[in-house]
Amino acid sequence: MRAVVGVDAGASHTEAVADVDGARAGSRWRGGPGAIQPGREAAAVTRWVEAVTGILPDGVGPTAVAVGAAGAGPDEVRRTAERLLAQAFGEATLVRVTTDGEIALEAAFPEGRPGIVVTAGSGSNAFARDAHGAVRRVGGLGRQFGDEGSGYALGRDAIAAVGRALDGRGPRTELTTRLTEAAAIGRPEELVPWARGTTPRAIAALARVVAETAETGDAIAAGLVADAAADLAAHVGALLPQLRAVSPVPVALNGGLLRPGSAVRTALLGLLRQRHAHVEVVEALVDPPLGALRLALALP
Repeated sequence: MRAVVGVDAGASHTEAVADVDGARAGSRWRGGPGAIQPGREAAAVTRWVEAVTGILPDGVGPTAVAVGAAGAGPDEVRRTAERLLAQAFGEATLVRVTTDGEIALEAAFPEGRPGIVVTAGSGSNAFARDAHGAVRRVGGLGRQFGDEGSGYALGRDAIAAVGRALDGRGPRTELTTRLTEAAAIGRPEELVPWARGTTPRAIAALARVVAETAETGDAIAAGLVADAAADLAAHVGALLPQLRAVSPVPVALNGGLLRPGSAVRTALLGLLRQRHAHVEVVEALVDPPLGALRLALALP
């Protein structure tokens, strides 16, 4: 029996799909965050093992596993994670650990086709693959130093805008009320202390509130959405020189912040049309776990 599993391990959740003897195995497995941090590879691998065993039928062990993980960029991190994953399942199991961007590329553009994938969820990044198979990443520096245009950045910037409004340093905004309600706190003045003590995932969840507030006509929220879209458009612009030989350049959008109909996606599409006439946005949804599964199926 050949049991192959693909895992998408992100900052907000982990998702797995499986193929058993050429047929998709059951429904998808979904669990908590599976992103990897240097020095804490074992914690991430534990979640991946949970995903693999959770998606496969009882008593069936994996013959091949591919994991695309946020934070898996450094070579040493990937090697350590692969070693731990192989130990968990035994030498008979083929394993591969790669980045979340690579499985998104494989999902959007199978068989090595060129293109760009922009991802905006809790974090953000963009990956490009050219016609020769070379892959380049921009963004994805983490919430401390980057992740521009991400859910976390949008939530953080909204909290800052509320702080300025409360100080009298910035315009009033409906975000003051809406974020206070979303955080389930008593007064707007408690928002910043709440943010200091909560999780990055909770701050990223505020992005939905910002987008909804922008749609009501609030100028501050609309400006934050526009800024997020501009940051993501800059990711695309930085990658376009790598795909000079490709025309039009296919661009796929991935992540909860860029779901169909979302305010950030709509704004980003407008900017890409304005700035890059030779870009063609792929309408199909990107399915990163399926990209991971394809990489696992290709393992020798």
